[in-house]
Amino acid sequence: MREFFVAGDDVIWVAFPSGGGDNRWSILARSGQFFNRNIPEECHQQMKEYSKDGTKLIRVAFTPGGGWSIVNNRGAFFNRNIPDECHQKMEEYSKDGAKIVSGVFFNRNVPDECHQKMTEYLKDGAKTTCVAFPPQGGNSWSVMNDKGAFFNRNIDDEAHMTLGYFSEVYGPVQFVTFDTDGSGWSVGALNVQAALESKVVGYACAIGSGSPGAYSYGQARTQANAPAKLFLPSAKIPVASVSKAITTLTAIPLLAKRSASLDSSIGGYLPSDWTLDNNVSSITFRQLLSHRIGIKDYGNNDQTYGTLKRFFTQKVDPTKNTMCQPANVVNPPDPINSNNKGPCNSNYNFSIFRVLLPIIDGFSDFSGDVALKLANAYIKIVQKIVFEPVGAQGVDAKPPTSGSQASSYAFAYKYPGTASGWD
Repeated sequence: MREFFVAGDDVIWVAFPSGGGDNRWSILARSGQFFNRNIPEECHQQMKEYSKDGTKLIRVAFTPGGGWSIVNNRGAFFNRNIPDECHQKMEEYSKDGAKIVSGVFFNRNVPDECHQKMTEYLKDGAKTTCVAFPPQGGNSWSVMNDKGAFFNRNIDDEAHMTLGYFSEVYGPVQFVTFDTDGSGWSVGALNVQAALESKVVGYACAIGSGSPGAYSYGQARTQANAPAKLFLPSAKIPVASVSKAITTLTAIPLLAKRSASLDSSIGGYLPSDWTLDNNVSSITFRQLLSHRIGIKDYGNNDQTYGTLKRFFTQKVDPTKNTMCQPANVVNPPDPINSNNKGPCNSNYNFSIFRVLLPIIDGFSDFSGDVALKLANAYIKIVQKIVFEPVGAQGVDAKPPTSGSQASSYAFAYKYPGTASGWD
């Protein structure tokens, strides 16, 4: 298992055959590789057979009586000496293109509480990924789903604690399996750390509503922005393009409230001193929200009020055919292509809502510092429509300025973080 881990290959399953000594086991890895020790020879050969042509084994299981079952990622399975009803159920659950990959389940003679918990863990589109029973039998079992939730009943205390620790530190637990004499067990988790190793400076995350907590790794700030700070689960981070989703959640109900359609043109909702080209004034809200207005500039610059005004009041040359530009191209010439309104991600498409939404909502004070007034009005609108209904009060669009977070919120870095970060 350690060899697979060191190679960056997650272990997705471990199984222990019954009888015949202690050193008997089978390990499956995410890449499709597997390793067996002292398992039935026919099972080993069938595992090789069911791993041909790019297929990958996802499960192997052994019965107390010496039978076994293997399943690959294409839904093919092979059983030997398992209960006939189980074999028939696997065939039934493989009809009409379905695959035996966990999710739908059928239980026979399992503890009723276990059955009920499996049913509960299928809610909201979740899938059961592992059910395991220690050899002592009785009301002793473990259930987990693909959202990170797990529930144990009367299993080894250390195994229970390890499941909790892994879910906090490494990521959602994937499996627990028990050896046949009751003295050993194996726990595996989705290794988020391995997946992000050497790619990011730091992170924090919580996956699935059933995850007991958040976990973190690395640095929120490096020595390039000394003093260095650990990335804690509580560290605040720049929201970056998540703000686009927040803006969308604000724009759609506000348009409806003000009796404006998604297919309305934006021209009537921009300041009167902005002189607009027809190709700009005719842009619709739907086109903005879907990045389909012909803007081919990624917008990797300071999206100030002045920048937005200059961009949206420029003349559009219909003879130009600028293609969608990547983030490293800043301020390309002729950035609005009136002939090609295919999808192209641009910060301009959403930054302009900082001007549009307040005017849609009735903003009319264009004296003094208009940029600041519009920004403040935008924040209040978002607070009212998105955050306050879910109990989040005082949410702002700027980094914290007081308390411990003022000096420890995360910066964004280009790996490995030797250059100064930004927020």
